[in-house]
Amino acid sequence: MGGTTGNSTPYRDDLAAAGHPPPRYHALDALRGIMMLLGIYLHGVVAYAPIGGWPFKQPEQTGALDLTVVAIHMFRMPVFYVMAGFFAALLYHRRGFRAAAANRVARIVIPFAIGWAIIFPLTMLLAGWGRFGLDRTLAGFASGRVLRFAGPLHLWFLEYLIVFYALAVVAVPALGALPAGWRSALARGFRWTVAARGAPLLLAIPSFLALLPMTNPGFDDPPGFVPAPRLVIAYAIPFAFGWLLYRHADLLDLLRRRAWSYALWALLFAGAFLTLVALYFLGLLGGVLHTTWLFLVGRALHSIGLWGFILGFIGLFLRYLDRPSARLRYLCDSSYFLYLAHMPVMIGFQLLVLPLAWPPLVKLALVTAATVALLLVLYRHAVRPTAIGAVLNGRRYPLRRAPALAVAT
Repeated sequence: MGGTTGNSTPYRDDLAAAGHPPPRYHALDALRGIMMLLGIYLHGVVAYAPIGGWPFKQPEQTGALDLTVVAIHMFRMPVFYVMAGFFAALLYHRRGFRAAAANRVARIVIPFAIGWAIIFPLTMLLAGWGRFGLDRTLAGFASGRVLRFAGPLHLWFLEYLIVFYALAVVAVPALGALPAGWRSALARGFRWTVAARGAPLLLAIPSFLALLPMTNPGFDDPPGFVPAPRLVIAYAIPFAFGWLLYRHADLLDLLRRRAWSYALWALLFAGAFLTLVALYFLGLLGGVLHTTWLFLVGRALHSIGLWGFILGFIGLFLRYLDRPSARLRYLCDSSYFLYLAHMPVMIGFQLLVLPLAWPPLVKLALVTAATVALLLVLYRHAVRPTAIGAVLNGRRYPLRRAPALAVAT
C-alpha cells in the first residue's frame, strides 16, 4: 500500500515504528470541527428561511441566505465523512480492532443513544410550544402522539457513521483477503486517481452515479431512523476515500501543494451549480429543474464541485492550519458538544425573540450567536472537565487548563 511523494513529508505513520511519535493531524482535526460548527449556521438560517426542514419555523422568513445553505450543504457532510473515514482508519491502524471498536462505541454509539433520548423530547416540547401552545404540546406527550414524529433529528450523522463502521468491519478484512496482486492494483489505482490533475473529475464519477436516485438536486435529507440506501451509498464514498487516504497519507502533501488549484475547481463547478439553483429560485427556469438535461447537468456540476471542495479544503487546511494551536484545538474540541446540543437551545432562543418585531436576519444573527455563546459556557464548565467531556473528547480536561472562554470565543 506504499509509495511516497518525497522523504520530507510529515504525514507518515511508519515514522512511529522508527521511534518517532506518530503525527498529529492538526489541520484535519480543525477541518472536522469546522464542518461540525457550520451545521449550527445552517440550522440557524433554515429556522428563518422558506427552504429546509426545521422543527419550528417562525412567521418571519427570508430567502436572502438560501444559496449559502445550498452551497454548504454541497460539501459539509461529505467533507466530514472524509475526515471520519480518515480518523477511523487511523484509530484502527494504531490501536487495533478491539480498542478502535470500544472507542467508537464510547464516543459515537453512546452519545447517539443518550443524546437522542435527551434532545428529542426537549426539541419536541419547545417546537410544539411554539407551534401549538404548551397545553396541546403536553397533551401530545401524555397521549404518546409525539412519538409519531420520532426521528434522529440532526443526530442522523452519527447513525450513518455507525453504519459505515459496520461496513468497514466487513470490507477491510474482505479486501485484506484478496490476492496481493489485486490489492496492489487497487492501491495503484487509488494513488493514480488522487495524483491525477483531473482528480475532482475522476472522483466525481461515483458521486454522480450516487446522486442520480436523489429526489433533490443534491443530497436528500434522511427520511427517518431507517438509513436510506441511496444516502448510505452516497456518503460511504467520501468515507471510503478518507479511509484510503489515511492508508496513503503521503498524498496529503500533494493535496497541500495543489490546494488552490482544487479550490478553483470548486469555485467554477459549484458556482455553475449554484447559478442553476439561483435561476430556479428566481423562476427563470420555468420550474423545470427536474427535466432530464438539467437533472444530469446539475448533478454533474454538483459532483465535480463537491470533490473540488473536498480536495481543496483538505489542501488549504494543511497549508495554513497544520500547526498546534490551543485556541483552535479548544474550539474544535467543543464543536462536537455544540453541534449535538444546539437544536433545543436554538429553538428556545427562537421562542424568546418570537414577540419581537425585528427583521428575520437580525433574529437569525442574535439566535445563532446566543446559542453558540451559551453552549460554549456550558462546555467550559459542565462538559469539558466532566465525565461528559471524557466521552465526547476522549479525556477530561481540568478546568484550570482550559483556555479563557473569551479567547476561545
